[in-house]
Amino acid sequence: MLERDILENRYPARVDSLPFSASTIKAAIRTAVIQLLRTDRLTDELRDYFETAYISLADYLNPELVTLLTEFRESADDLETTPAAPEQRMQAAAWRTVRESSVLAAEIARTAASECDALRSEFRSFLQKSQQ
Repeated sequence: MLERDILENRYPARVDSLPFSASTIKAAIRTAVIQLLRTDRLTDELRDYFETAYISLADYLNPELVTLLTEFRESADDLETTPAAPEQRMQAAAWRTVRESSVLAAEIARTAASECDALRSEFRSFLQKSQQ
């Protein structure tokens, strides 16, 4: 799922595209990591894989937020690639979309980044507790 979303440029992705709830996925990852630790089979590669999957859950957002960010990104791309004078670009619908949604898009990105940091700390915390 994670690899598919990365390959298909689905970031951020819709939380309702997950096969299970984020809390269920987190619990499954936690259980797998702890069991692998107990049996001494958690390699560095597996740890990194599970950590990435755990942290990536922050990139699965409410569908309305994904729509807003997708429209913002597409409008920014349109402005960047459309050959036009600056005055013409400022009259385009893409310009209005970027102008009207940039503050909200930035706040969504900051919130997702904070959630990534929180999930990273959470993952490392339960990993550390399991190693004791």
